[in-house]
Amino acid sequence: MRRKILSADRRPKARYNNAVIAEGKFVFIATQPSTDWKSGEFINGDIYEQAQRALENVFFFLKRAGASSENIVKIGIFLADLKDFDAMNVVYERFFPDPETAPVRFTLQTPFPDKRIKVEFEAIAVL
Repeated sequence: MRRKILSADRRPKARYNNAVIAEGKFVFIATQPSTDWKSGEFINGDIYEQAQRALENVFFFLKRAGASSENIVKIGIFLADLKDFDAMNVVYERFFPDPETAPVRFTLQTPFPDKRIKVEFEAIAVL
């Protein structure tokens, strides 16, 4: 299988890659927290700020893959607290305003190892 690894310039040491282009066609973007990939610093804001930055990070890797929002076929949303679902949706709808063309998605509540994290997004895109 042919694959190309996409990484942020400044990321913490981890045993995973930020994104992979597989067979030159599929882009798999790992869960993105609200980290500023230029500085490597975590943005510890409220749910609105974290959702905004995390989705910007998804688009950061999409751009590196030569893709855009139209290429996304699936989004995974991981929330520390489902009570933040409506607030997260406010931000999500800025990125995907048309429900007719928005990607398939799922939302799960999950505990994060870093208790500051409120939300992360992952994505699959087709080039």
